[in-house]
Amino acid sequence: MTTLNKMKYFNKSNIIQFIKFAIVGIFNTGIDWVVFFLLNMILFFDIHESFAKAVSFLFAAVNSFILNSLWTFKTEYFGKISQADDKQEKAKTNSRFFAKFLIVSLVGWGINTLIFSVFRYQIFHGLQDIQSKIISLAFASLIVLIWNYLANKLWTYKISD
Repeated sequence: MTTLNKMKYFNKSNIIQFIKFAIVGIFNTGIDWVVFFLLNMILFFDIHESFAKAVSFLFAAVNSFILNSLWTFKTEYFGKISQADDKQEKAKTNSRFFAKFLIVSLVGWGINTLIFSVFRYQIFHGLQDIQSKIISLAFASLIVLIWNYLANKLWTYKISD
């Protein structure tokens, strides 16, 4: 890849888009964490961490699709939607976006869960329970933020050349 081709990814537009994605990601991480801790620590003391993580993921993923489609990838999203001829075609286009977004999110969730588990039980196992959970969630969230942005930018919302 030439230097010129590499530089097109570091233009002002992509940097602003990544910042928007990160802002949405921070908000969604908050949703994910709050739902996780509510289910796992406050509402249901016996709930398994994996189930709480799955439920919190679903809340965050739906919210993420809505916010990223309407704000972060607005041009790409509405550009494709506007090309549809009627309401049924618009709904199909939206469904395709959501399906791709969900696939990216599910892969991200798998990565998140793996990183969370490795950090929680292998790297930070000596810390207090709440500390190991928070630190592990933070590392997993940061790594998956990068994965999700790149996958959504280059696949879900990709504008055909």
